[in-house]
Amino acid sequence: MSNSSGVSDANAEFWNELCGSQLARVLGIKDSTPESLKRFDDWYFDFYPYLDKYIQFDSLAGKDVLEVGLGYGSVAQIIAEHGARYRGLDIASGPVGMVQHRLAQAGLKGQITQGSILNPPFENETFDVVVAIGCLHHTGDLRSAIHQCWRLLRKGGRLVFMVYYAYSYRRWMSSPFGNFRYLFREMNGLRDVVGASHRAQRGAYDKNSKGEAAPHTDWISKKSLADLCADFSSFSPALENIDTEPPFRLWSRQQLLSTKIPRVLGLDLYAIATK
Repeated sequence: MSNSSGVSDANAEFWNELCGSQLARVLGIKDSTPESLKRFDDWYFDFYPYLDKYIQFDSLAGKDVLEVGLGYGSVAQIIAEHGARYRGLDIASGPVGMVQHRLAQAGLKGQITQGSILNPPFENETFDVVVAIGCLHHTGDLRSAIHQCWRLLRKGGRLVFMVYYAYSYRRWMSSPFGNFRYLFREMNGLRDVVGASHRAQRGAYDKNSKGEAAPHTDWISKKSLADLCADFSSFSPALENIDTEPPFRLWSRQQLLSTKIPRVLGLDLYAIATK
């Protein structure tokens, strides 16, 4: 069994618990009625107010859109509501079931498939847009995942995705020596992800209800991500996201988002790559 196959198996088990489940419990959400899901979605889009800037929901009407990594289904539902011909792909059955439920409950159309973006069950040049927020860095092979997205896009189509930023404030706080090593290797020509991380470092980004860290997580710089996207005709990266944690405990997240810090040392690296 290849390493990526092993990671896929572990991901299928880990992500079966919906990303956002702990938040739902905090919000007091105990079912998946329209009212409960709206409460979750309102929180989600308020917490990530910049999502529309990248996904550009208003531009998706009539387009073939694939979303990779479905989580609680918030993005899936709003894409379908904006008139896209929606397809969803997730490694785990839990998110697949949630999005199927959401679309049926809301009277929306879409097709949802369980599978891996490393071996997606779609033909070449099937989609106008591929959206992958916070999932490709968990596959165990970020380069291959990006290439598969490129293969699935029609010419002129765009990949909109988010991965974790290697040089974020959190990475400098939690793994300064690892970051300096990665920086030194990049200065000497490396174009790749940060290597294997400790469980605590992965857990600082993604945990399940048992406190277990995601099976695999990659971090990457803008320069290395540009190299992984070299087959695209254009590539535009930007940094977002910050949290109220050391060294920023004295400020609210809203205050922090209004500063320049997320654009320089943000947690997340968003990118739009056009084929």
